[in-house]
Amino acid sequence: MVEARVLPGHRQAGIQGLERLEEHVHMKRLPFWRRPYFERPILDIGAGHNPFNNVTHVVEIDPTQGHQRGGNRLVVPESAKLIVGNVTALPFQSGSFDYVYASHVLEHVESPGSACREIMRVGRSGYIETPSPFLEQGLSLRGSEPPENWFHRWFVFTLPADVLVFEPKTPETVSQFCSCPDGQFMREFYAGVEFGESQHCFRRKAKTTIFYWRSAFRVEVRERTVDCQKDGLVCRFTGMKKALLANCNDLFRAPRLLRFRKTFPGCKEVFRKYGFRTVFVR
Repeated sequence: MVEARVLPGHRQAGIQGLERLEEHVHMKRLPFWRRPYFERPILDIGAGHNPFNNVTHVVEIDPTQGHQRGGNRLVVPESAKLIVGNVTALPFQSGSFDYVYASHVLEHVESPGSACREIMRVGRSGYIETPSPFLEQGLSLRGSEPPENWFHRWFVFTLPADVLVFEPKTPETVSQFCSCPDGQFMREFYAGVEFGESQHCFRRKAKTTIFYWRSAFRVEVRERTVDCQKDGLVCRFTGMKKALLANCNDLFRAPRLLRFRKTFPGCKEVFRKYGFRTVFVR
């Protein structure tokens, strides 16, 4: 049984900025082969104006404010309960939910370790999504970052064996690159493109950190940008390089990648310098 502090009057649209009309709701969905078809109840943390499909409970830290939703009104499906709460101290008993969905939330929190432990405490499985370091660093370096990204605190990426890693995103760390070849490749790549424009040529998978988990997962919160040559830890730039190269081999994005190559011809020299050959940038 789920026990929580339900917002009074949650069945009415009396809260400023709350939309309750089911026909106006744009539901988020996972790929059909990864959807939680039989899991109930389902918790959506920070649903904002795009709640998760079939959600039964929605947690929002402040339903009356919409600055982290780009000014959009909060949307809660008629079938779901709205609860005021914080991801770092969820107001539920342990194991209350079969599935926990947390999209574009953890990059904002002050204590991601606490948030992840709470997600695992109340849920049995789930899905976490954040902007990828490839997107975060690219937008921040050249001053093309949109206002909604100004308060992101973390670069979030994954490692094998179910590890979710957080590195601080600050004005200092945005300009830091690992001394390894992957880090230097990404540094030169960003220097040769206008990322605010070029990002539209890249697929969502390159611009998003996607993490499915079951039972539990490991969390690593770092105090600074890791240099794998000095620290003996995997740096974020290895995954960023892989995402970029995979994107440049994507046949489904051929028109955009050909436009990217034409718009930013200097990137070809960077790829060649580091020995990377792809279908569309070589």
